[in-house]
Amino acid sequence: MNETILQFRKELQNLGYCKTVINSYPKQITKFLNYTRKEHFEVQSKDILDYYTYLKTIISSRTEKPLSENYLHTILLSIKLYFDYLQRTGTIKINPYQLKIKSPKSEERKVFTDEEIRKLYNKSTSLQTIILHLCYACGLRKTEASELKTTDIDLENQLLYIRKGKGKKRRVIPFTKQVKNDIEFFLSTEAEVRHPINENLLNISSPKLYYEFRKLLKKAGLENKGFTLHCLRHTIATQLLEQGMELEKVRDFLGHQSLSTTQIYTRINYGTGKLSAK
Repeated sequence: MNETILQFRKELQNLGYCKTVINSYPKQITKFLNYTRKEHFEVQSKDILDYYTYLKTIISSRTEKPLSENYLHTILLSIKLYFDYLQRTGTIKINPYQLKIKSPKSEERKVFTDEEIRKLYNKSTSLQTIILHLCYACGLRKTEASELKTTDIDLENQLLYIRKGKGKKRRVIPFTKQVKNDIEFFLSTEAEVRHPINENLLNISSPKLYYEFRKLLKKAGLENKGFTLHCLRHTIATQLLEQGMELEKVRDFLGHQSLSTTQIYTRINYGTGKLSAK
């Protein structure tokens, strides 16, 4: 990783971007420069367009489909931010990023039905149960769940402390006695392989967490319904609103910065998993 990319990474940290962005964007820049075989000051607009055209030909090894519009947009955004940074700091005079590509439309918020949630819990291993508790019952994002430390869990008072959420938002999340009992059981069965007390609860990476969820979907017979791990978060948000929780409280529970982000759930027709025109 060259010096300008390292400085760009520091810039992302200083601006408060989440850990995923700080780690992934510089890697995307490295892949782009390796593809062009050029230094940052040699890149032209045509090189970025050529790379975008190339990306659209790639078939994902995970989905066996072309890269999604959302993922392509993320790659282009990382390139744009990089050259914006270089121009802002005077490293380059002319910004080669000139693409005018529309942001992809927000994907439909799919939610699980009560019966589907029961199927997941009935088929889950001890680890998969904790993943469900964190991402469904507590509404955590994948990164928040994978990075949750044992010291961030107050079992006595049944509270989780999210200290570095998206946008650096901190929040406290209550959980049920059943969640408490399952966490205690999980910790007791994992005791022999656990090390420092300050380690992550799940002790697995984000990709591994997602892999476990995909395995669970298959066991529950739900693998072909288009569900992602984030759908668990959509589901709890929708359920809380259906049960009459105030929109502001759901926003705080999810850790949204803007109320408008939470308002999307007021237009979800729970039970069908589709947006309604309310």
